[in-house]
Amino acid sequence: MTTNIFSIGLSGLQAANLGIATSSENISNSTTAGYTVESPVYAETNGQNMGSGYLGNGVSTTTIQRAYSQYLTTQLNNATSTNSSLTASQTLAQQLANLVGSPTSGIATSISGFFSGLQNVANAPADTATRQTALSDAQTLADQLNSAGQQYDSMRTSVNTQITEAVTQINSYSKQIAQLNAQITAASSSGQQPLQLEDQRDQTVANLSKLVGVQVVQNSGGYSLFLGNGQPLVVSTQSYNLTTAPSNTNPADLTVEWAGLPGTTAAPQQLGSGAIQGGTLGGLTSFLTQTLDPAEAQLGAIATSFAAQVNGQNALGINLAGAAGTALFNVNSALVTGYANNTGNAALSVTLTNPTTPTTDNYALSYNGGTYTLTDVTTSTVVGTTTTAPSAGTPFVAGGLSITATSGAMNSGDTYSIEPTMGALNGFSVATTNPADIAAASPVLVSASTSNAGTATVTQGTVTSGYAVPATPLTLTYTAPATGTVGTLSGFPANAIVTVTVPGQLPVQTTMSAGPPAVTSVNYDSSTGATISVTGPTTTGLTNVSFTMSGAPANNDTFTIAANTSGSQDGRNALAISNLTSSTVLNGTTTLTSAYANYVNSIGNTATLLQASSTSQQSLVTQLTSQQQSVQGVNLDEEAAKLMQYQQLYQANSKVIQTAASLFQTLIGIFQ
Repeated sequence: MTTNIFSIGLSGLQAANLGIATSSENISNSTTAGYTVESPVYAETNGQNMGSGYLGNGVSTTTIQRAYSQYLTTQLNNATSTNSSLTASQTLAQQLANLVGSPTSGIATSISGFFSGLQNVANAPADTATRQTALSDAQTLADQLNSAGQQYDSMRTSVNTQITEAVTQINSYSKQIAQLNAQITAASSSGQQPLQLEDQRDQTVANLSKLVGVQVVQNSGGYSLFLGNGQPLVVSTQSYNLTTAPSNTNPADLTVEWAGLPGTTAAPQQLGSGAIQGGTLGGLTSFLTQTLDPAEAQLGAIATSFAAQVNGQNALGINLAGAAGTALFNVNSALVTGYANNTGNAALSVTLTNPTTPTTDNYALSYNGGTYTLTDVTTSTVVGTTTTAPSAGTPFVAGGLSITATSGAMNSGDTYSIEPTMGALNGFSVATTNPADIAAASPVLVSASTSNAGTATVTQGTVTSGYAVPATPLTLTYTAPATGTVGTLSGFPANAIVTVTVPGQLPVQTTMSAGPPAVTSVNYDSSTGATISVTGPTTTGLTNVSFTMSGAPANNDTFTIAANTSGSQDGRNALAISNLTSSTVLNGTTTLTSAYANYVNSIGNTATLLQASSTSQQSLVTQLTSQQQSVQGVNLDEEAAKLMQYQQLYQANSKVIQTAASLFQTLIGIFQ
């Protein structure tokens, strides 16, 4: 009987001692990251039949358990993963917003400065110093755009480096989790769970979740982890690696690939956005494809449109040498890159069909089964197909692009990435150093004869692309009506198409013809005035020329259309170039200056939205962390109370043992 009391007291003493050790462990690790509070689990030891009933044999400690909540841990890891993604994107977006600066400074100031310089040239077209200042303004703008391109390249390099580092860390964590799975399985063979190893594994999963979103599946082999598309990172004791490679859609960007088991020789599989969701890696890749690349393409489109408009208008003028204007700016053509798995040897050249309104999307040209398909990869839509191989004679025109193969051929299965405006910033340059190349003068000069008796006046005239001005002045003669205000203008070349536009009325188009019946004049109403445009075959010697007439000419008054021979005294075309600052040509609705302001504001808005989302997500992480810690964390007040309880149990069981010892001594004394 005394022996039974001894064993009961001893079991209680051991249980209290284990409880004290467990609480001490909890208190010691109360600030240890990933530590889960532990507690002993007690059970009554099986009793012994004493004849008069079963008498218990004390208490036993069946196990030490963790207060682990898989649900809360999963929720917190998912929330943390999303928060890490938003934080990474927001931090980079803010850097980009700081880089582009104010919508009214930097590049915007340079654009305005260039146009102001052209206004000065218009006022003093013969002044070489004024022209040189305008070219200096042009170079300042080119330097600003080149600098922006370099800053984009620098930021892209930084993001690529961070992606590489994140992939390296992910591979390391995946390997650690697989090793911990093996260690936990081996240690559990005794029937008890290695709580410390389990804590390490959960903390490693939490660290991994900060880098990339994963799905965790718990089974008999431990934890298995999968990416968003189902690709495994860890399965039991095996880990799978990720790697990086240049993106097919933009070779300057790094994309993430699934490389499989370490040491495998199989080709890596490129992972899409559906696989890399959440975590720092998800935020980095999202920033590249959804913020940085579109922003550079948008600014590149503005630069491309700017150069096309200025070059186009300069080509409509004449320079100080009396020659037609040439390009003032150079811009890189579209970037074309073949996919890594291409087997053909085609070299493609891609130009914009209308560079004044360039697209900001990226495209992919693929060849399969005899069909060439052009896909807008930004919107994932097919924009054109053809079965004819693109060549200089038969270019493939679709989506605002004209595609030709300058050499070689595409094999079936080949794909080429096309980035229309991504290279515009780095390749933007001033095309001339000669200030005389600014075509400040208009090539046409329309004038009224000084001997005219009427009150009619005419503007000096404008031209559009493809114009022709007669070498010998062309004279138009007005014939007054017998009554009323509608007379006629004659003297236009045969076959010329003359369009008369009266404000508020539909244009009237007339083709000059020798007949029969002969058509040699157009109507002019002196009470309304009109804009008169001449188009038609270049063989007429006069085409794509317009002027406006107002007032009342007298009978036989004459007006002359001639080539401008006073280029050094004429600044009309320079003024037309400077007016491009307010013309609504970019995308049909936006001026160049407002387009740049919209570009800057859109980046700022992106950074602001990401900041708001990040702040909201951080609040959710804080809330879930509090909920998890209320279950899994160490409560020092509670542990202090448990220590007192275990101390009392220890003392009480010590008293039981002492009592048993006293009884045993008494029993021995009886027989002495």
